[in-house]
Amino acid sequence: MSQPLVSIITPSFNQGNWLEETILSVLNQTYPNIEYIIIDGGSTDNSKEIIEKYAHRLSYWQSKQDGGQADALNIGFKKAKGELIAYLNADDLLEPNAVEGIIHAYEVNQEFSIYYGKCKTIDASGKLLEEGNGNQVYFDALAKDGMLPNMYQPACFFNRAYLNRDTFVDSSLQYAFDYELILFLSKTKSILFLNRNVASYRVHTSSKSYLYKIDAYKEKLSLQEKYDTKNFLFIKWKRLKLAVAEKTGKISNGKAAL
Repeated sequence: MSQPLVSIITPSFNQGNWLEETILSVLNQTYPNIEYIIIDGGSTDNSKEIIEKYAHRLSYWQSKQDGGQADALNIGFKKAKGELIAYLNADDLLEPNAVEGIIHAYEVNQEFSIYYGKCKTIDASGKLLEEGNGNQVYFDALAKDGMLPNMYQPACFFNRAYLNRDTFVDSSLQYAFDYELILFLSKTKSILFLNRNVASYRVHTSSKSYLYKIDAYKEKLSLQEKYDTKNFLFIKWKRLKLAVAEKTGKISNGKAAL
């Protein structure tokens, strides 16, 4: 039986506290046919040394300045040859049999644009904060309500056959490029949820999702305006609610009272 190639890309910048654990979660997969690509943006911590430690097991890696996380993903995408492509941030983890489970579903039916499973939430030290979340969801709900808690990026594997564009992610976006990628693929092709743990998403105070919640939310709204034309007034209402929350100061820890 053939073993489809799976490409996994890790964009990295000064995430040395967690990078080795992330790398090992990929290298220790039970599925053998994986090419692993690490694009480091010229980290000034110990990230490069960690990558070099495992360089002999990587398909490609680099450590030099890039244009940010989305640009790093697109650099990795140009190197990737897999039928399925995933990306794992340098602080997140894959379950040991994650890729094997995804491949089993892919081999049964290759007509889905995204294969995804449940995702746990962990803290900076790896302590479990929340059991795996995830459910089958469709484009209309994704466009109206967003990804969470039904769909988490670390647990997603993308079918290259339906990535009919030059770039993997939209590098004009700083925060919501994962959301845009999922909307792009789910708009015209079905996606498949697997009721099994696939990944762990790490929450910590230096993550982009923690530091820039409002900016990320605004970017998400812009994408909803683009993709969800049926709910124009609902999105405008959310923008108004955000504006009021910002003006009145009802924002704590970077999160609006929405």
